[in-house]
Amino acid sequence: MPKYVKTASLLLLIAVAGCTPQTPYERYKSGTPLRSFPYKTGANAASSNRAITDCEVTAAQRVPQQLVIQTTPTYVTPTQTQCNRYGTQTFCNTTGGQVMGGETYSRDANAGLRSRVYGQCMADKGYTFVDIPACPQGTPLMGSFAEAKLRPLSRNTCYLVTPNGTMAVGNLGT
Repeated sequence: MPKYVKTASLLLLIAVAGCTPQTPYERYKSGTPLRSFPYKTGANAASSNRAITDCEVTAAQRVPQQLVIQTTPTYVTPTQTQCNRYGTQTFCNTTGGQVMGGETYSRDANAGLRSRVYGQCMADKGYTFVDIPACPQGTPLMGSFAEAKLRPLSRNTCYLVTPNGTMAVGNLGT
């Protein structure tokens, strides 16, 4: 196999690998905050999961999916003909005339409203959605992180994820 083919194959493999979604552990290691985490002081994993499921079902029942089919605008690029004369012959080249757009797609017109109903349901159950920063690398899974219930939210609240995917939210220094 020629060297340039091997190099191109390696670059393609690296590019494709860069497109794969990050695991929770990789996001934690990169310092990415935990976005829109449903937080309720005193809640444990089981009660939080139950509230999330209940509110997802409630929102889906109250605001059903409404698929709308739409098409992007269509336009044709302007055509232009350019002719050149070489001796007794004339050569013409026409460019343009390509049809652009016109793609058909579907979207859920009720997705935004359903999301708001879900948020209201969670708020009615005492949850707030917060962004939680990643804990410093090497934070041990002990103290408030080993507790089953969430402590009050503070400036020291952060999250960690172990290599096997276990996630914990707690307060540093406690």
